[in-house]
Amino acid sequence: MKTLSRVAAISCVGAALALGQIEPKSLIYSGNYQDGAFESLTFVNSVVGWDLFFSNGFRGGSTVIGNVEGGHIWYDHEAFIRAPEAPAGQFTHTNTAPGSVNELDFHATTVGHVLAGSGYVGDGAYTYAGLGMAPDAKLVSGAISTGFSTTELGVFSTTEASVIGTYRDFFTGNLGPGVATPDVINSSWGGADPAGNSNELLSIDGLARQHTSVAFVVAAGNGGGAQVSAPASGFNNISVGSVGGPLFREPSSFSSSGLADFHNPESGVTLTGVRAAVDIAAPGERLFLAAYLGNGGSIGAALPGLVQQPSPTDRYFLNMDGTSYSSPIVAGGIALLKDAAKTDAFVNHVGNDDAFDTRVIKSVLMASSQKTAGWNNGQNAMNVTTQALDAATGAGLLDLARAVDVYFLGTRELSLDGGGQMRAAGWDAATISLGSTFEYLFSSAFSQQTALTVALNWFSIRDFDDLTNTGSDIAFSNLDLEVWSVDEGGEFLLKVGASISTY
Repeated sequence: MKTLSRVAAISCVGAALALGQIEPKSLIYSGNYQDGAFESLTFVNSVVGWDLFFSNGFRGGSTVIGNVEGGHIWYDHEAFIRAPEAPAGQFTHTNTAPGSVNELDFHATTVGHVLAGSGYVGDGAYTYAGLGMAPDAKLVSGAISTGFSTTELGVFSTTEASVIGTYRDFFTGNLGPGVATPDVINSSWGGADPAGNSNELLSIDGLARQHTSVAFVVAAGNGGGAQVSAPASGFNNISVGSVGGPLFREPSSFSSSGLADFHNPESGVTLTGVRAAVDIAAPGERLFLAAYLGNGGSIGAALPGLVQQPSPTDRYFLNMDGTSYSSPIVAGGIALLKDAAKTDAFVNHVGNDDAFDTRVIKSVLMASSQKTAGWNNGQNAMNVTTQALDAATGAGLLDLARAVDVYFLGTRELSLDGGGQMRAAGWDAATISLGSTFEYLFSSAFSQQTALTVALNWFSIRDFDDLTNTGSDIAFSNLDLEVWSVDEGGEFLLKVGASISTY
């Protein structure tokens, strides 16, 4: 199988070749670098609400982040240097599938930088340079490549064994001594599977359903109007598009936004372009990221003239674009949310295993997101949508600060399994049977016109057989969401909106 890593690579090779030995501003600083200087700078972590967590001491220290790419992260870059008192945090998982190359790669290194760069510069001092989303998280690198293209930067080959075996190990926590099961897995690579029904995606979706506490975050792809790539075209993940522009509200022109297909395994019929497959968006333009220039991975194969041995530790790629970097911003944000929930110190511990369920985390992030420019989910004049999400940015721009209101400060898991009274923000997890309806009522009436955002998520019932390394479709469920006005007694009066997408 030939796959394209979701890096600014193919569309931004020129940018990737622009190296910096300049005074670094930040890992995730966004700003165009020309003529020896940045035009402008924005600390992208702050754009998505990161400061609230960092200032309260939540830096991912109780969490594990897995990163599964074509190659491995190079931890010797200065962006990964940690303070002596910081928790040990960098691990590499060896892919034992036949043909796996397990090479260090520039793309995995840039993504790892976004996930857990430390920003430490020695003598107890920190700088924005290298500061990733969850700088204290344990970071585990996994690689699925069986070979890198010698002609195209970022292109690599895989086998079913190299892909499925790696994801099986990450979802099940088979990562070696001292490494717990990841709280979140990020993947910023992509291939063609618009219906998400290859054995690889059936298996990954099955693993995600079997291990609901492991959030799987994936890059939507860099195809512009083309269909969202695999594994983002699967069902049981959090698919991330890219935004840019002055306020990071503009969908990136390169970010894949084509509707995904739906394959019915019973009839064998595939319906094309019927699923909005992007769930949420995060910044992915003009980033400043750690450079790996060793003789390995994609650069070693495709651009040997760029190789420097030993690879310098203080070089950065400039003006990097791609959903490759939007995805780890979301994955790192999830690590912060879970870190705060685990420590029982961020206002109130949610106190329930459902709080760590991917479906809850995904719904919280989507319900608290900010609408992007031109956001359109096909909603008609009656507030009814059959599309559910914007094709390019899903629910909108990630906003971790607003997610705190929903995740920690609002209603947290109603006592009954499905339905009940809730505050103006919050979440609930419940199991619903075929043909049933749950009713949620706001405990107080709204005193003025109010914008209401509700996110409803569930998993496609796919399974994974560990003995045969195969995935399978068991059932495809579909839930509708309706919003009604009610009288003082809670009797339903008028339907004011609905999300009734079929696929």
